[in-house]
Amino acid sequence: MGLFRKLSGFLGFSKEEGNNIAPSSSNVAQNVPRRGFSVPIQVPVDRAQLGPTIVRCSLRHGGVQGLRWYAKRLRIDEDGDVADEFLNEILHDIPSSTEEHHRQYPKFELKYSTKPAKVISQTLSAAGKIQHRVEHQGRLEWI
Repeated sequence: MGLFRKLSGFLGFSKEEGNNIAPSSSNVAQNVPRRGFSVPIQVPVDRAQLGPTIVRCSLRHGGVQGLRWYAKRLRIDEDGDVADEFLNEILHDIPSSTEEHHRQYPKFELKYSTKPAKVISQTLSAAGKIQHRVEHQGRLEWI
């Protein structure tokens, strides 16, 4: 038991009997509950307010920032359509009599004949849609 007293005294958990302070009668708030480490108190924390990711600006002063990685992935096909990737549907020749009993889901494959889109600039429309300015067949188009 002496070991635990020495250990708790070393860590600062034991009471020292010689330093007892008598309660003073000048203490005004005697019926107020004590607050210490055992009473949880909510403390307001000031957190930094982060700005919006997409900020509207005029065409002269820039555009949508931070989406260049997305613009690099865009591809354009021969019709001028722009997308992340294009798919071709694989058609199966199935006799009509077995078609009713064995319904197969369509299969798709990637279309490799597309070219990377040349995105010149990006802007945020009034409706909140991100538009890309793409060069296709020598013309600039908003998509």
